[in-house]
Amino acid sequence: MSASSDNRFGKYELLERLAAGGMAEIFRARYSPAPGVVKPVVIKKILPHYAANRAFIAMFTNEAKIVMGLSHGNIAQVFDFGEVEGEWYLAMELVDGQPLSKVIKRMRALGFLTLPTEFAVFLVAEMLKGLHYAHARLDEKGRPLQIVHRDVSPQNVLVSYEGQVKLVDFGIARARNAGSEDTSSNAVKGKYAYFAPEQARGKELDARTDVFAAGIVLYELLTGQLPFQGRMMEVLTKIVRGQFARPGELNPAVPKALEAIVLKAMALEPKERFQTAEAFHQDLVRYLAVHHPDFTPSDVSQFLSFLFEAELVKSGRPVQLPRDFLARTERWKRGEPVPEPAPEAPPPSGEDPEETVPTEMVKVSLGVDSPVPGPAGPGDDEALTRPMHLPIAAAAGEAPPADGEPDRGPRAPVRRALLLGAGATFVGFAVVFLGVKLMRGSLEITSQPPGAVVRLNGRTLDEKTPLTLSSLPGATTYRIELVSEGYKTWTRDVALPRGARQLIEARLEPLAPPPAVSPKPPPPPEPLIAPTLPAPPPSADAVRWPTGPFLLDASRHRLDLSAAGAVRVALDESQAYRLTVSRGPTFGWGYYVVNAAGAAPGPLPSGPQLIKGATQLFVFRVGASTLSGERRADETRPRTLTLESRGRARRFKGPGPIDIPPAARVTLTGLDPKARYEVLVRHGQPPARVRAPDTSVGGCVVGHPTRGLLVARLDTPLVVEGARQLFFTLLDDASDAQTGRLSISITEVKRR
Repeated sequence: MSASSDNRFGKYELLERLAAGGMAEIFRARYSPAPGVVKPVVIKKILPHYAANRAFIAMFTNEAKIVMGLSHGNIAQVFDFGEVEGEWYLAMELVDGQPLSKVIKRMRALGFLTLPTEFAVFLVAEMLKGLHYAHARLDEKGRPLQIVHRDVSPQNVLVSYEGQVKLVDFGIARARNAGSEDTSSNAVKGKYAYFAPEQARGKELDARTDVFAAGIVLYELLTGQLPFQGRMMEVLTKIVRGQFARPGELNPAVPKALEAIVLKAMALEPKERFQTAEAFHQDLVRYLAVHHPDFTPSDVSQFLSFLFEAELVKSGRPVQLPRDFLARTERWKRGEPVPEPAPEAPPPSGEDPEETVPTEMVKVSLGVDSPVPGPAGPGDDEALTRPMHLPIAAAAGEAPPADGEPDRGPRAPVRRALLLGAGATFVGFAVVFLGVKLMRGSLEITSQPPGAVVRLNGRTLDEKTPLTLSSLPGATTYRIELVSEGYKTWTRDVALPRGARQLIEARLEPLAPPPAVSPKPPPPPEPLIAPTLPAPPPSADAVRWPTGPFLLDASRHRLDLSAAGAVRVALDESQAYRLTVSRGPTFGWGYYVVNAAGAAPGPLPSGPQLIKGATQLFVFRVGASTLSGERRADETRPRTLTLESRGRARRFKGPGPIDIPPAARVTLTGLDPKARYEVLVRHGQPPARVRAPDTSVGGCVVGHPTRGLLVARLDTPLVVEGARQLFFTLLDDASDAQTGRLSISITEVKRR
């Protein structure tokens, strides 16, 4: 960095580094054209190895000139570009918000399976407005500029706290591609998980390529996962074959009309997709107007404030959300949080996590019309297991044989040439794939004793020792910390060369025992009676704030649903169900699902609750006297449960209220209703287990006097307020096999 000690960078002042990726470093900065006039901007500084490449600089300069001419509400404005002491940069609009990729991650962390449908449709519709504007741009002589983004993905979509949606990196993808040694037009480049089929084949790209990528983004928002997953070769093969599950198969809540729009945007052949981003946008706007007419950008603003409340409060901007909006967020939740695709390794400190696999920039040289090769896997249908000469013939411009007609194929020399070309393409993929692997390394971490918590560059991993972290970027130093109760924290800085496999064997050192007590002098001759100290109780049933961590005993503090009057229903784990309570409030209502992996509780919303992969379902309601100390008038009114699956509905009489005895829960009193608290649940010693000796508890139920039932997930903070007291208990559906403890910590984080 050539900025001086006062952080000057040309005419800009760099204030804070926001991120670092594979192409550039991002800084928050300001520009002062005159005394008292300050404009906040974002500076994107190109990394030195790109700046030294002439092809990149030529392409970067050309693309930057084009991007500076884009002025649209859904495109982040580029104000300036140039070079300061050999460092090239872009000066861009500072968008006060978050990337869509981080919105998705935060949403999952807070327990949302998917983004609510209306939000997903609105965000993608706004993206498409910006895309269409760029696609339709003309130069000064009225000729089409033929701008294609090439890199439409959640990382390149910013959502402001005011509900605005803006695309970034418009056109810079092509400049980034030019920074490679292979700048041929038929090289495959980009974030391969969002490739269109023609992009994966190395064909010419146009506006319909961006339409396909926008369809992938909408698919991901609606289903909670990408349509094409796996390693690079697997993903590219699936893309060119059009192999992906319909959105409704992953999320039955996706309406058929919306699914049809997604499938059209993601059609295998460009001519079968929306021909323009505007056509895609219009279909989404019509859908939103018909199905969600009351939706406005202010809803996006409120939802973003809800997701990133901690960041806003930390920056001095208090968040105030309407009570009815908070109620809606509870209805949007669907059971357990969606697990993020397990990364092959966490990014090293200082690297932008949004630039890691599976959306990394890749470059694979292909023949212009070559399909991605790869054998069909087991279970592929007939269309996907035909001999390779069919797609090769199609790529060569020949019509494939009609059904029932023999395949005469090209002449032998042509056939051999095409097969050799396909073989060369496969070898090219293999070489690039091997090159990527050789650039990365792995860490194999063991500890004595095993079971230590692992922190990599300050980030706590889900797995404990022993474990292997594969595909880590090489030529990087990683800080490894191992934490285990009763042992000193083990810390090492490990340098990982490219392509290396490092074995780290840690022997944890026990904490020093308390100092030995020197023996007392002999007692006097007259006999003395030594006092007997009572043994401490295993755990208390009542705790008063302020308090340190307290324990929840799985053998005592639990509610046996099988004996408490809960409604019990056997389910088919291969089916998805919708559970609904007849009209009325669901204060104190909850559900408990059982499957082969264990069991999990959840609060029951007033709207439909989606249940998948379960063998048993329990529905229960905790009495208001247990939750708030007062009976509710509506508790005695009969309620009906409706369970729908595959168009069939079953109805059951709802359960009566359950009063949980004080001895079956831990009650925390002395809280201030005007304060906000953070509850954190961890495993005690030994860890709490229910149902079977090998089934570990994933969290506990929290009773709130005004919000009803909440669920505190293991190692996931739960924020509560407006309560003088809370209670904590475990749910179970068996009468034995309960052992161990949970440790509960509570911290005051804010006072009104």
